[in-house]
Parts: sequence; structure tokens; C-alpha cells
Amino acid sequence: MRGRMLTKAALVAAGAALLGTVAAAPAALAAPAPSPAEVPIIAESLRDGTFLPAVEVQVGERPLTLLLDTGSEGLVVYPNRLAGDTTVDRTDVVADPDYNGAHVFGHVALADVAIGGAAPARLPFVLAHRCEPVDCLGGNDGLDGILGVSQGLRTWGEARETQYPWWSAIAQLPDGAGEGHTIRITHAPTAPGERIGTLSLGAPLVGEADAVLQPALTGGGDYPGSDHPMFAKQAESCWSIATTMNCLPTTVDSGERGSVLMGDFGAWATPIPSPTPFPGGGAEEIAHLNAGTPISFATPGGEPFWTRTVAGGYRAAGLYQPTGASPSEEADAGADADAAALAASGPYFNTGNVFFVGRSIGFDNLTGRIVVGPVDGLPAAVQQVSLSEGDRRVEVGWTDTQPGVESYVVRLKTTAGEPLQERVVLGAPAPQVFTGVADGVDVVAEVAAANAAGVGPWLASPNPARFRPHLPETGPEVAGAALGGALLGAAGLLLLAARGAIGFRTRRTPAP
Repeated sequence: MRGRMLTKAALVAAGAALLGTVAAAPAALAAPAPSPAEVPIIAESLRDGTFLPAVEVQVGERPLTLLLDTGSEGLVVYPNRLAGDTTVDRTDVVADPDYNGAHVFGHVALADVAIGGAAPARLPFVLAHRCEPVDCLGGNDGLDGILGVSQGLRTWGEARETQYPWWSAIAQLPDGAGEGHTIRITHAPTAPGERIGTLSLGAPLVGEADAVLQPALTGGGDYPGSDHPMFAKQAESCWSIATTMNCLPTTVDSGERGSVLMGDFGAWATPIPSPTPFPGGGAEEIAHLNAGTPISFATPGGEPFWTRTVAGGYRAAGLYQPTGASPSEEADAGADADAAALAASGPYFNTGNVFFVGRSIGFDNLTGRIVVGPVDGLPAAVQQVSLSEGDRRVEVGWTDTQPGVESYVVRLKTTAGEPLQERVVLGAPAPQVFTGVADGVDVVAEVAAANAAGVGPWLASPNPARFRPHLPETGPEVAGAALGGALLGAAGLLLLAARGAIGFRTRRTPAP
């Protein structure tokens, strides 16, 4: 996530999902009472326009507010949250998961865990004693721990100790509740503790308008004591930026503050360099995509199912390039080792929780499928699009009067559909001139309005235009006028000459 990113060394081989730091004010979960299979989602740790989703979970005797994180697995409870709870069994088995540089130190404990109205299950979890280097993620910010619900398995305990498998608490719930879950976030929050959606337990349904991402089986069999196959955390998705598409392993991550592109993406778009150093050693180059840059998302081999624009806060998009630098000092060895491991893992995407806002996303624990619903609140199409020719250029115009539009995306394509150029116009409609296309190429223009929910439907110009040389727009008229003036001028001189000759002869005629 934005802030403290990229140190899940234990998860790097699977693609290293990203989380983030947290920092805002505490708040209680909101009413109304949920149905037996549903849990309210609230927003915590609001920072610079970003947020983290949280849910209430009963652990032992205590209701706790936990970060709902689809980018990590396993349950973590922060220090002192369960002090005095005699229903919790504490063990001597050390557990020390790491979250993007926020390291948790604790031991395995067991307690009855209940989510929503589902029957409880007695589960192992990490009971933290301390966190380093600063604090536990959101521990001073309204969060009591982390509810990691992604694919993934880790076992705590040395060979001679009792070993405890650590994986999604939701997936271990009985009576069908553990077959999956669906996260529905209706809007971005404006205040800590604000209710922003619902977590539903059970296998998600797939609708006709849904996009489906399919993680691969890991080959590790089933999770311990269950009939749930083990799938990879990441599924391949395709992101298109500046008319170029790349398909890469993708973490669909509710616990990440902003979208992340890990790898060498310099050829994709011109980023704005960020003054923020990479947290954890400085072995990464960090930049942000330009505000207004459109990003389109697609399943492999499919058409884009959503396009959104980059902005600040939760709609930001970061570019990270792991260098894999060798440690120069012993103190930096851990951070540099993480950077090297990330470099070796190859490029990948992380959706961030902007991907969740305005839609439902379901995770099926039996099939591994990630079911992405359509987004709500997109703007309508613009009213009309015009396209006119000039001298080796075309001009695109459009009209639109709908409220709430932040920007317009204007793109030029060949009549065969090949993308040529794309730009974003912030604010009101304004005519756009395009040049730099070879002579003889026929093009069409498309325009779409964009708001916080994403980019609306495209409207194309009704006519194509051709890039070719042109006389100035008033060339024929100017030439005609000049030629007419020249002819008139010549005729006038002839007439004057004739009149002069007549007058001269008249004056020389003798009187009768």
C-alpha cells in the first residue's frame, strides 16, 4: 500500500501482494444490524484521500475491528487487545509475519472466531506482542488487527514443536460460510468509521455482466483439514495505459491504498517523479502516473471491462522498479534483500482498493475464481462528437452538459480500429487538434466522459477524416478574389487608357 510497501518476503514467490500503513482516528462499527451472513464494512485510517476497509470480528470474548485484507492471509491480533481473555489459549510457538516493513512479533494463540452471524470456528492466529519499526498497521488508528482473507498458507512452529497452519479465517468457517466471500464497497469515505459497504459470506454468484479472473492451482493439494484446493494469490489481468496493454500476475488487494505497477514501465507512460523515497532501503525507483491518465482493465483475451482515471488519494497509481541492489551496509541488508527478491519475482500489478469502490468483488474458495462486478455511477456518453480535416491534422470537438464530470478522454483510431493517440482533457470540453499521423491514413475519433467512478461509454465521430495536405481553409476563395481583382485591375487600366486616348483626340479636334 501507499506508505510502507513491499516487504512480504514470505509471499514474494507468489507475487508479493502489497499492503500499506495506516493512520487516522478510531471509530465504532456502524449499525444497522447485519443479516446472518453479512458484516458491515467501515473505513478506517483515512490518510491523504486514502482509506482502509475494516470489519468487526469476534475473537474470544472481544469484538475487534480488523483490516479486511484480500492481499494477505491469516488473522493477526495486535498487542493488549485480548488481555484478560481466559478463553484464548496462548502457546509458545513464535510467529512473526511482516507487512510491508511493519514487522509483527508474537506467538500463536487459539480462540473461537466468529464473523457476522456464521457459526464460530476455533482457529490459530498470531497474537502480537510488539510491532516494529514504528507500530502495528493501523494500531493507533482504529484497527485491532488484520483479517487476511487471500489465498496462501503458512505454518508456524519448528520441527520439534506443535505446528499450526495459518490461512484465511473466513475459509475455515463452517456451514458454507467458508466457501467464499463477496466485498461490496459502495463509495469512498469522507470520515473515519463511516460505513462504506458490506462483506457477505458464502460462495459468490457470477452474473452475465461480471468479469472473472482465474488464479492457477498451486499444486499443493487442499488446505489442512478442508476440501478447499490451494490456488495462487494472484490471477493474470491485463492493464492498458497510453494505448499499450500488458498482461501480468495481479493481486486484487483491498488492503492496498493505491494501484501499483511493479516493473519497468517507462515505455508505457510519462510519470511524474515523486519526491517520496521508497520505504525500506531506497532500492526502488518510485513515480506516479500523471493525473488523468486512463487505465483500462481486461481479462486475458477479453475486451476492457472497466476504465478509470488516475488522480490523487485512493485513485493514485504508483510505478515501482525493483533494482535488486546489493546491501552496502549490514543495517540495510534486510531491505536490500527484499528488493532483490522482488526484482527476481518479475513485474506484477496490484489493484489497490480503488478497484473495489462502486462494485462487488467475490472470491470463491472452492474454484479460486475472482468475480468482478460492473462498477456503478459511471457518467453517460457525451452528446455528440465532431471530426474535421485540416492540413495534415484533424480537429475533434464534442458537447456535454452532464454534471460531475472531471475530465474527458479523447482518442484517435484508424478506421480499422488501431489505436493512434490518446489524451485527457481536464475540465470542460475543448476542441483538440491531432497531428503526427502519416498522410493517407483514415481516422475516427472517440470521446468518453470520466468521473470518480471511472470512464463512461465511448461515442465515436459519425464520419472519418483523412490525414493529407490541404490548401489553407480559405485558399480557393482567396485565390479567386485575387484573380478577380487582377482581372478587374487590368480591365480598369485598359478602360482608362481607352478613355485617355479618346479625350486626347477630342481636345485636338479643330473647331468648326
